[in-house]
Amino acid sequence: IMPEYYVKFLSFLSLLAAALVRPAGSLAEGVPAHVAISVVAAPPPFPPLRILSTDDVSYVVVDKPPSIACHRSNYIDCSTPDHLEPVPVFQRVRDAFGQRVNLMHRLDRGASDCLLCAFAQGKGDEATAWLAAAFADARAIKTYVALVRWGTVLRGEELRDRGWFTIDRPLKNQEGEERDADTHMKFVAGTDDGAARASIVLCRPRTGRWHQIRKHLNGLSHPILGDSKHGNSATNRAWKARGLTGQRLCLHLVPIHLPVTDKTLGELDVRCKLPEDMCAIIRDNVPKIFEEAKGVLAKKGILVGNV
Repeated sequence: IMPEYYVKFLSFLSLLAAALVRPAGSLAEGVPAHVAISVVAAPPPFPPLRILSTDDVSYVVVDKPPSIACHRSNYIDCSTPDHLEPVPVFQRVRDAFGQRVNLMHRLDRGASDCLLCAFAQGKGDEATAWLAAAFADARAIKTYVALVRWGTVLRGEELRDRGWFTIDRPLKNQEGEERDADTHMKFVAGTDDGAARASIVLCRPRTGRWHQIRKHLNGLSHPILGDSKHGNSATNRAWKARGLTGQRLCLHLVPIHLPVTDKTLGELDVRCKLPEDMCAIIRDNVPKIFEEAKGVLAKKGILVGNV
C-alpha cells in the first residue's frame, strides 16, 4: 500500500499533465489557480523569403528580414529557446532550394539586407570562388543606410559638408586581434530639433571587420539606433518608445554591386528597397530628414517604398 502523501503526489501529476494538454489559457479541472500553467506556443512561421535575384544554378540573393540571424552562431542570444528562435536565413534558403548554399557575406541579426548565397552543388562550387573574387575586387560596392543618433553637426562641424569621407580606424575582432578597417561615409540628412534627433548616413565598408560600421559610427558619436552592443541604452529606450521594435538595428544593405572579373561570369547588381519598418520610424518621428534625404537616396538608386 502506497503512503497517502505519495498517492496525493501522483494525483497532482495527473492533473498537471491534463493542464498541459488542454488549450493554452484553459485550466485543468481541480488544479488550483496558483499552479496554473502558461503554455507558450511557438511563433507563427515567417512568410517565405523574397528572392531578389537568382540564376537557379550559381547564386541567389534574398531579402533578409530584420531580427532574424543569417546563421546559427555562439553570438546569438542564447536566452531564447531553440524552438522559439526564428529559423536562420541560411537554413531557410537551403531548405527552399533543397541544396547546400554558402553565405558570401554576413550581416548582424537585427539588420536587414540583400543577402547573397552561392549554391554549393554542381557549378555552385565554382560560383563560390567566383563571387568571393568579385567581393574582394576594389570595384565591389555594398551601400548601407543607417539611422543614427543626433544630427549632422559634430563639435561645430557640419558633416554633410564633407561629402563622402573615410573613417580609417583599426578594430579588434572577436579574438582581440587588431585589424585595419576602412569605411566610407556620407551624411545625407539630419536634425537636432526636438527630442527625436537623428541622421541618415550612407556607409560603404572597404574591409569586412566584425561590427565595423557599428563601431565606426559609434566612434563618431553617432551610434546606430537599436544597437544594444555599441550604441546608447538611453537612446535605444527612447526610440523603442517611438516605435523601434524588438531587436531591430537601423541598418540596411540596399544595393550590392559586384564587377566583372577574370573569375566571374558577369556583373551582378541587386537592390533591396529600404524596408517599411525603417521608413515608418523616420516618417513618424523625423519626417523632415526623410524629405531632405529622398533626392540623394534616389540618385544612389535607393528605393524607399511608399512614404
